[in-house]
Amino acid sequence: MILVWRMIKNISIIYDTKKFISVKENFKLLTFSCFWLYFFMKVYAVIVGAGRGKRFGGLKQFIIFQGRPLLIYTTEIFEKSELVDSIIIVVPKEMLRKTKKLLNFYCLKKVDEVIPGGERRQDSVYNGIKAIKDDNGVVIIHDAVRPFISQNLINKGINLCKKYKAVIFGMPIFDTIKLVKGNKVIQTIPRVSPFAVQTPQFFNIKLIKEAYDKVDFKKEFTDEASILESLGIPVYIFKGDPENIKITTKQDLKFFKTSI
Repeated sequence: MILVWRMIKNISIIYDTKKFISVKENFKLLTFSCFWLYFFMKVYAVIVGAGRGKRFGGLKQFIIFQGRPLLIYTTEIFEKSELVDSIIIVVPKEMLRKTKKLLNFYCLKKVDEVIPGGERRQDSVYNGIKAIKDDNGVVIIHDAVRPFISQNLINKGINLCKKYKAVIFGMPIFDTIKLVKGNKVIQTIPRVSPFAVQTPQFFNIKLIKEAYDKVDFKKEFTDEASILESLGIPVYIFKGDPENIKITTKQDLKFFKTSI
């Protein structure tokens, strides 16, 4: 803060209705504004836990493990982040009351909103994004059922997003991938450079809001990056973490239990 105060003192702009601010002073003001926006923009995390768990057979985000629901376990990671300012949680409408009680019980102070999800994932994410009143900053979108996200990856994503505006992580796929219908192979996917994409995904808030407003929402999108891609907006991908798995099946849950 001392550095910021010194910068403010050095930008001595004397405003007079009879004078225009000089080019030099304008440059100083612009430089400071850019510095402020880059280093002090707020960071929001939208934790998406509105799924019905059809493949799992229940609401897996509320499974109790070591005394804590999975949703709480994941949210605590963002609660502990030094770079995350505010958390928004999206859950099924009927779980709003229970979720708020859990948040109070576990004293999660950064959670500012608990809102109902929609019919599809993209609807739930949109509800979360709309709850952010700010247009300047970074929004992190993360699956509630990915409990192995590291602080290092969160920090890396935030810093990269300030530069690239749309950043995702994933793991390169080295196996041969085939499209299958029933037991019949339909097509082999060319193994050029496929990635298995993970969450969290990181976006400039204004950029992702505008993308959601422009896109044809009748189409199905499996992640937020694909919405930007459909509009021709560049998305940048970096290597993720092999342990950052999503708990989709009971087999994944077994891995979760052995990893704690």
